[in-house]
Amino acid sequence: MLDKLRTLTISTPFVAVLVFIVVIELPLFGLDLYWQRQVMLIAVYTLVCSGLNLSFGYAGELALGQVAVFAAGAYVAAILYNEGYTDILLAIGAAVVVAAVAGLVSGIPGLRLSHWSLALVSFFFILLIPSMVSIFHGVTGGSAGLPGIIGPTLFGRVLYGPEFFQVTIALTFIWMIIFRNMVVSRFGTILRVLSASPTLTETLGGSVYRLRVQAYVIGALPAGIAGVFYTYMAGFISPESFTMTLTIALLAATVLGGADSVWGAPVGAAILVLGPLQAASFERYSVAAYGVFLIVVGIALSAGLAGIARRVITKLDRRYLARPSQIKSVEAEASLAVLSIPGQRLEVRGVTKAFAGLKALNGVDLTVEPGTITAIIGANGAGKTTLLNAVSGVLHPDAGTIQLDGVDLVGLKANKVARLGVGRTFQTPLIPKRMTVLEVVETGRLRHGGLNLIAAILRLPVHYRVRRKDREAALAALSFAGLAHLAHEDAQSLPLGTRRLLEVVRAVAGEPHVLLLDEPAAGLDDEGLRELDLLMRRTRDSGGTVVLVEHNVPFVMETADQVFAMELGTVIASGPPEVVRRDRRVIDSYLGRRGDPSTEVVSTAASSADANETGAG
Repeated sequence: MLDKLRTLTISTPFVAVLVFIVVIELPLFGLDLYWQRQVMLIAVYTLVCSGLNLSFGYAGELALGQVAVFAAGAYVAAILYNEGYTDILLAIGAAVVVAAVAGLVSGIPGLRLSHWSLALVSFFFILLIPSMVSIFHGVTGGSAGLPGIIGPTLFGRVLYGPEFFQVTIALTFIWMIIFRNMVVSRFGTILRVLSASPTLTETLGGSVYRLRVQAYVIGALPAGIAGVFYTYMAGFISPESFTMTLTIALLAATVLGGADSVWGAPVGAAILVLGPLQAASFERYSVAAYGVFLIVVGIALSAGLAGIARRVITKLDRRYLARPSQIKSVEAEASLAVLSIPGQRLEVRGVTKAFAGLKALNGVDLTVEPGTITAIIGANGAGKTTLLNAVSGVLHPDAGTIQLDGVDLVGLKANKVARLGVGRTFQTPLIPKRMTVLEVVETGRLRHGGLNLIAAILRLPVHYRVRRKDREAALAALSFAGLAHLAHEDAQSLPLGTRRLLEVVRAVAGEPHVLLLDEPAAGLDDEGLRELDLLMRRTRDSGGTVVLVEHNVPFVMETADQVFAMELGTVIASGPPEVVRRDRRVIDSYLGRRGDPSTEVVSTAASSADANETGAG
């Protein structure tokens, strides 16, 4: 029975191809011109919504300039037509160039702003459309618009009726395949990481600045193409076609279909065209209705219809298709994978860092050798996390040197430091939403090589080679930690302790030269501590360089090879665990004096110290 169910399992792209074949042949089945127009309008809005999906759903940046780009593409096609250039491919090419520039300009605020601040700023670009049209009224027709646009050409052949319909549907589908290939690749993965945390993105080797620019520009391209199709479909262009109401409607369609889904765009666009846009009386109350709709859908269906579909498919898969043989297959594949952890020497000399005059680091010196576990202990405010931030490039020290195998890290951005081989975890686990455990661990590999965007779009051999290497390393890391059986579980649904361990596994999968662990034992039970201890020891025994910041003193003393104790930004003791444990300064400042009730803080109490250490350490 299970074998039959497996046979019936159909991939989403396969369903999409079947739908495309049916839709493109609809005129042959007698679909009249009115409904052909409605289907083309769905295609047009699908293109605009897909751009919103990329920048908002995947990258997490709500830039609302798509309608302005949509208008730019439409006017480019109309102006070219009136100048005698009627070829649709020429119009699309010109619209893509204009859309890229418009997307960059409308997205520039996002380089400093984000989320709702960016949405409000980019929203005003729609208000500029009437003004821009009026300024260039000689070519745009001003408020009167540009009429008389009848039929584009393709290689000299005029496209009428069904032919234009088929070209529109075909080119829309090609874009959707390109879009799908982008998001199901390293590029799409790192955009999802960006949506979860810009800091995590940087420490995994991604440039937040570059990724945001790419998301804005690429997300604008389909909106420009949509404008070309709309111009030739409507035959008339005016500023009234591109309003704030349309922006809100398209945003509503995006959210309803599923902002982080490729195929949610056509679903949302179809509901928009076949629903409210069919009712002429709806226009009077459209803004209020869309506003209420966005609030309701945002609360009740945060992942849209695509999210509901994913949950249903997941439940069916677990109920009917999940099987021990699948888990055994993953574990067997993981056991064959090999993980390399090439540790390097980390040297910190005279590092200082001040915040508003308060020195969080005050001349810190330490050396960490490959094949060792080095722990850093100290009270809250001692400077431990600040030191990790300085080493990983999240913060730039005011003075001093930080070298990894002789290479100076000071002054480098976090993504550059990550690519040189520094992996790290955080006090609060940063796990992107709607990712499996295997996918999360694969993100640790993003520092190796580039995003290979063109290779991903065209599905070149290099794309599959990189994808295979990422999977093999991720499986090896999961096997390393004994978590291979969780590979296909939803990472966000795991207990806190397992998510902390997962962060360590993600960092290990990147095969770092030095591994920085910021309080990984916080919240772990005895079993979790044993798993963490085993993972750290295996990393060390494989030649890795491990730096551990931790409040759980018994765990530190049992696991670490050497310990550095810090107080007020300065190293006050260093050496083997037993030596540091007996150091009077460490006892006075952190461990407490045994036998003195007024100052005694036993090691077990230290393990429950506040895990939310501030950026000052």
